[in-house]
Amino acid sequence: MQSKYDLRRLNARSFWKPIWVAVAAGALLAAAACDTRTTGVTQLPVPPNREVTSFSEPAPTNGPTFRQTNDCKTGTGSYRLGAGDKIRVVALQDTEFSGDYEVNATGGISARMIGSIEVVGKTLSEVEELLRQRYRESGYLISPRLSVELVATRPFYILGEVTRAGAFAYVDCLRVIQAVAIAGGFTRRASKTRITIKRFYSKTAEEELVTEDTLVEPGDVIRVPERYF
Repeated sequence: MQSKYDLRRLNARSFWKPIWVAVAAGALLAAAACDTRTTGVTQLPVPPNREVTSFSEPAPTNGPTFRQTNDCKTGTGSYRLGAGDKIRVVALQDTEFSGDYEVNATGGISARMIGSIEVVGKTLSEVEELLRQRYRESGYLISPRLSVELVATRPFYILGEVTRAGAFAYVDCLRVIQAVAIAGGFTRRASKTRITIKRFYSKTAEEELVTEDTLVEPGDVIRVPERYF
């Protein structure tokens, strides 16, 4: 015959059993919902695939987009010769007619066999044609085959409030700020907003107001003035 205590224990078990079953079922469902891939050994998260990277937006760029322009002087094409330029004449028939020349202060060169030729203001192709004509007319070459190339351009000049004022060798696509750097940089008294350039081919003495990003051409004279205060 069961005692009152045993009956109470039996009733308690009957009461909690459905609750335990419900709790266990809920735990199983939660585990299934949070299921992740495993490595087969322990329940560890699988590392992401680093070989494939996707971005919702394009990667940022530092500075403006580069654009190819034709505004730089490279010593070919429409480049016109001036005093201080150095050219090389290569004659295919006879190396005796080949040579390096510097355009003198009067704008000419002294070519082999035919003497002085004025080349200032002419392009390389125009100088080639002029040499062919002169050699043909002089009788030295019946059918001249020659080429003219630029060896070195005339220097540019920078004056005023820079560390080392003077003449400097020109480099392609030179800009005002680069020219100042070549001259050792600005002095403490330099005015960076009133820089001017006297262009080599300008027919007047007028100087144009420029910025640090303005292109400099061979033979140009840059002036960096002193600031007022």
